[in-house]
Amino acid sequence: MEKAMNLGTMLRSFRLEPLKENELAEFFYEHTMATRTGEEWKSPLRDLFEACTMPSTANAHLLLGHRGCGKSTELANLKRQLEEAGQPVRIVDCALELDLFQATCWDIMLLITEGLCEIAKEKNIAIHTDTIQAVLDYLKKDKEIIETEDTSLALEASAGAKVSTPFLLEKLLSIFGSIKTDAKLSAGTHIVVKEKLEPRTSDWLNYTKLMATFISEGCGDKQPIVIFEGLDKLPMPENIFNILRFTALAEMPFPVIYTFPISQCYSSTFFTIRDLYTPHILPMIKISNLDKSENAEGIAVMREIVKKRADLALFDGEGENSVLEYLIRKTGGSLRHLFDCIMNAARRADWRGAGRIQHEDADSALSGLRSELTRLIVYPDFQNLANIYKDKKHRERIDDHDLLLRMTQASVVIEYQNGKRWHDLHPLIADFLVDQGEVDG
Repeated sequence: MEKAMNLGTMLRSFRLEPLKENELAEFFYEHTMATRTGEEWKSPLRDLFEACTMPSTANAHLLLGHRGCGKSTELANLKRQLEEAGQPVRIVDCALELDLFQATCWDIMLLITEGLCEIAKEKNIAIHTDTIQAVLDYLKKDKEIIETEDTSLALEASAGAKVSTPFLLEKLLSIFGSIKTDAKLSAGTHIVVKEKLEPRTSDWLNYTKLMATFISEGCGDKQPIVIFEGLDKLPMPENIFNILRFTALAEMPFPVIYTFPISQCYSSTFFTIRDLYTPHILPMIKISNLDKSENAEGIAVMREIVKKRADLALFDGEGENSVLEYLIRKTGGSLRHLFDCIMNAARRADWRGAGRIQHEDADSALSGLRSELTRLIVYPDFQNLANIYKDKKHRERIDDHDLLLRMTQASVVIEYQNGKRWHDLHPLIADFLVDQGEVDG
C-alpha cells in the first residue's frame, strides 16, 4: 500500500481490511486511545498486552468493539508489540478459517491446537513426537474425519524419536487443513468433530497444554498467544454464546483473545460467560460529546488517520469546512464507514474527471450509506430512536435491551465512552429522523 497522491490510488489506500504487519509502521496511527476512552492513560489494548505478557494458568480475553472501530488493525499492532517483546503469536482469521454460519466450540478447539502447531513450525520449536503422534492417532481413529495410513509416519513413531520432525508437524497441519475444508463443504463434518472431541475433551486439552509447554520452553518461557480475529462477525451474533460457554476455551494455560460482538453485551445471556473471560472494550472514536457538542479532538484524530493514507489536498475545502471533516462528522466515528465513503466518493470524483473529492461526491457516498442504515429500522422504532437523539438521559440509560441490541448490531446506534458509557444515533440516522419530522434539526 502507498499513500494516495491522486484519486485513482485512494481505493487501495482505504481498502476495508486491516493493515498488514509491514504496513503498520507507516500507516498505523497510535494516538487514538485518549479520545476513545476519555483518559490519556487508559487503553484496553495495553491492558491486553500486559495480561498476555504475564504468565498465567487461565488467561482468556474478549475484545469488544463496534464493527468499524479499528479492532482488526489494533490487534495486528498488538501482535507486533507482543512479538517485539518475544511472545510467539498466531492470529486466526475466522472469516478464512471457519464457516461462520456453522462455527462451533469444537472448531475453535481445533484452531487453537492448529495455531500452536503453526507457531511451532514458524519458530522451529521441537514438540515431542509422542504428543504429535497422540493427536494424529486421535484424529485417525474416526475414518469420517481423516482416513490415512502412512507407512513412513508409522516408521517415524516406531523409531522412538523424542522430538517432532518437520514431516510429522506438516502431516498434522495437513490433517487440520483437511478437516477445515470438509467442514466448509459439509455440515456433517461438524457433527463428526463434535462426536469425536466431546467424550475426550480432557485428553485434547492435555495435548494442547503439552504443545504450549514445549513452545514456551523453546521461547525462553514466553507463553504462546492465539488471537481469534473476526469471531465477532458471526452472521447470527447470538451464536457466540454457544461457542464461548464451552469452559475449555476459557481454561487454556496460555493467553487466548476472542473478538466478541459488542451488541451481545446487552443480552442477559452475556452474564453466563462474563466470569469465564476478561472483557476489554475498544470504544469508538468520539466525534461528538454526550451533550451533543462537537468533539474537536476526535475529529482531529480521524483526520490524522486519513492523513496517514492520503494527501489531504485530495479533499476539497480547508479546516472545518473541508469535505473530509464533513465526511468525518457524518460517519459518527466509524472508520469502516468513513473509509467506505471516501472510496465511493473518490471513485465518483475520478469518473467525472475531478481532481479531488467535492461535496457532491461526498453527498453521493453518504446517501448510499444512509440507505443501507435506514433499511434496518422500521416506524415503531422511530420514537425510541428520537428519544436517544433529543434527551441526554436516554443516551446514558438503557430503556430497552432488545432494541439496543438490534440497533447497535446494525450500527444505527453507536456506543461511546468518556469515563462512562453512553450511546447516540449514527449521524445519518439522525438526519433521516429530521427529514421524517420526528425530531427538530
